[in-house]
Amino acid sequence: MTRKSKVTLSAQQKLEYAKLMVEEGYTNKQIEEMSGAGKSAVSRWKQQYLSELDGKSPGNVQALTPEQQRIQLLEKQLQRALRDNDILKKANRFLHSRQSKFKVIKALKKATPSYTVSELCRALEVSTSSYYYAPVAPNKSEQALLELIKSIADDSGYTYGRRRVNVELNALNHTIGIYKTAALMKKLNIKAIRPKKKHYYPNSGDEHKYAQNLLKREFNPDSHNTHWVGDITYIRNHQGWSYLACVLDLSTREVVGYALSTSPNAELAIAALNNAIKRQQPVLNQLMFHSDQGCQYSAASFRARLSQLTITQSMSRRGNCWDNAVMERFFRSLKTERLNRLSFINHHSVISEVDNYIQFYNYKRRHSTLNYMTPHQKYNELKNAA
Repeated sequence: MTRKSKVTLSAQQKLEYAKLMVEEGYTNKQIEEMSGAGKSAVSRWKQQYLSELDGKSPGNVQALTPEQQRIQLLEKQLQRALRDNDILKKANRFLHSRQSKFKVIKALKKATPSYTVSELCRALEVSTSSYYYAPVAPNKSEQALLELIKSIADDSGYTYGRRRVNVELNALNHTIGIYKTAALMKKLNIKAIRPKKKHYYPNSGDEHKYAQNLLKREFNPDSHNTHWVGDITYIRNHQGWSYLACVLDLSTREVVGYALSTSPNAELAIAALNNAIKRQQPVLNQLMFHSDQGCQYSAASFRARLSQLTITQSMSRRGNCWDNAVMERFFRSLKTERLNRLSFINHHSVISEVDNYIQFYNYKRRHSTLNYMTPHQKYNELKNAA
């Protein structure tokens, strides 16, 4: 005699066959032939259906009727809630302030092996994948990259974000993407220094009677030593204030001249201009100097010096910092990346730190506007192209 192959039917199919026997008068034999199931299985469906109609639970067998299925679901949820509650009660015996949730899970699992890891993770509100996660130790090549990134961050004074670090790595013949760079920086907990707050400036104002705004925000000239901008900022030290006047070339973003003093007068602005001329030796009658309307730059002595040198003077509109945005941006970088983190004993200590930063800015710091070249690299490029 050939044995029947096992037939797998869903609860809904079993319910339909049971209804045919109880409500339509089909015989067990007919259902056996229709379903392909065995005699005992068909008889069990019929008995279970009749019992569920009387409100009796089928026990460990899956219910057929929707009502008994809902009851089974509720009972299962209740059992799960009671089990979770029991887990939490026992967890309190192991938990203390220095113990992580993962340690609690390991201790509970050891104490009560019947608890599954997924149950314990759910009860303590952690993901199962986090419990099983094991950090992978970096390989030799990655370890070398981590050390190199740390060195780059140190050299830049932690002013480089992922883009500048990525460019620096590629320049050192390490082909690596920006997202991989960001991931490695995150692993080292390296974050670039950023300004604490954003400033908002007016975008209007009157021109000065001595000089018009000839620059008109044309911040990217094609040749060097044709458009210079200047400004003065102040730096606190323990003995008072230091004042820094800078001159910056718009084409290269290089600080071409600067001077420091304890007095914010026109002589300071003239000293910075003279320093730039001495270092760069530009064609003076082809040079424009742009600044704000500060008293140092509108002073008769400063205007006379420009006239003597045949340099064209340009001034921002009154109260409009955007007209001299490149110079303002340099001062923001100087203070955010270096000065704001330091305190200075006297004026001489300010001079030393400013000298160091300007050297870094001109020769090492990669500038996003210059396609991540340094200002001096841009100067050499323009000089060779001329």
